[in-house]
Amino acid sequence: MPGRTLRIAVCVAVLFAAFAAAAYATTVTGTQNPQFRVRVTITPAHPRVGQTVVATFRIANLTTRTLHGEWSFTWSTPQSGIGAAMAGALPPGRLAGETLRQKVTAKTPKGSYVISASVSDARGSSHARARAVFAG
Repeated sequence: MPGRTLRIAVCVAVLFAAFAAAAYATTVTGTQNPQFRVRVTITPAHPRVGQTVVATFRIANLTTRTLHGEWSFTWSTPQSGIGAAMAGALPPGRLAGETLRQKVTAKTPKGSYVISASVSDARGSSHARARAVFAG
């Protein structure tokens, strides 16, 4: 039993570290469904007044055939947010992608900038989320 307890503790610690790192990472890639890749990037991770936060998402069908499902993205800032989704045919290659920018000013409230994206079909989904924090 002591060996089992140690293995469980190690697994919990590794999972916690992985999720904690992903929450604050600058670039995160998701391939939970091996048919799709989702990559999100946000820089800088800790913006200051005068800098521009740049967030990018890319969604790709990694197969050689058209699949059917849906993709979506969301972008939120301390002041606003935007998102989009599409359902239907998902042809091979790049499905969607966008680069979004937000200037940090002296009037920007403290808070998080978050970019997230996902894609799914009947076999499951791939998703990724990255965050930058403006401390003011």
